[in-house]
Amino acid sequence: MVEDIRFEDFHVEFPGKDGTATVANHISVTFEKGKITGLIGESGSGKSILGMSILRLLPGSAKVHGHCYYGDEDLFLVDMKRMRQIRGKEIAVIPQNPSEALNPIRKIGNQLTEALLEHHLLQKKPAQERVSQILSCFGFQEANEIMSKYSFEMSGGMNQRVISVLGLACKPNWLIADEPTKGLDAIVRNQVLDVLKKAAKETTGSMLVITHDLKLAERLCDNICVLYAGNILEQGKGKEIFEEPKHPYTQGLFLSMPDRGMHPIKGYASERNGAINRCPFAERCSYKMDICEAEFPPEISISETRKVRCFLYA
Repeated sequence: MVEDIRFEDFHVEFPGKDGTATVANHISVTFEKGKITGLIGESGSGKSILGMSILRLLPGSAKVHGHCYYGDEDLFLVDMKRMRQIRGKEIAVIPQNPSEALNPIRKIGNQLTEALLEHHLLQKKPAQERVSQILSCFGFQEANEIMSKYSFEMSGGMNQRVISVLGLACKPNWLIADEPTKGLDAIVRNQVLDVLKKAAKETTGSMLVITHDLKLAERLCDNICVLYAGNILEQGKGKEIFEEPKHPYTQGLFLSMPDRGMHPIKGYASERNGAINRCPFAERCSYKMDICEAEFPPEISISETRKVRCFLYA
């Protein structure tokens, strides 16, 4: 049974030499079942941290507070036996880094069929046929040949597509796709987009897409969450946000796209050490007011489907 994924007051910190860095700042958000939600934002905004938290795949040094619910289950309280049942079968992930996700001393075919066999979903031969079929969808004309190779025998783009197959193999209820088009040329990006659309329609209707590829998010996602410095600054329906972004950061993010003028946001995100007691985007914002430097902005509902964390709408 497919369920919503819901974060409540979710907070993640990493201790370091220069203090404790906040990478997710008391986030409360619901990812709707049956919808594709895009997490967008600059590098270091906390997108992957939020996504990997769902399957408890954060480094051991992470200090985690709050809750992440899958239906009624708090994923940070279930035992590891239950977590292993969830991983791959109910919630699967397409990881961002193929070189870390794929074992260089095991053949690709063995790695792709492992989850199907581990969860007792298929026997060996049907599992190989299932994987071969998905490989073909991702543009591999000689699927059986690919299954006999090792990851170091293929390019980075090919390995990126292979780990996409890995995520879809078990037909999970939820798919977390972390930069699924990273390192791919325009033709293969379109192939991946088509496969993800097909997967959402025919198998896993619920998807979380973590991406820098704003065009992918615009074309694929029903809902959008905009992250900056560990905070969700804007969220709502994808079409509404791309047509009329409200938060100054979202506006700047879109203006940096080539087809919208390619105007980068001035400055850089500041270090996130200690408590956040002002707007995290204040020092880069053209609309900054005195209150932005003095208080953390509340989350404001500007319609039934739109929320924004900005004093301009208070």
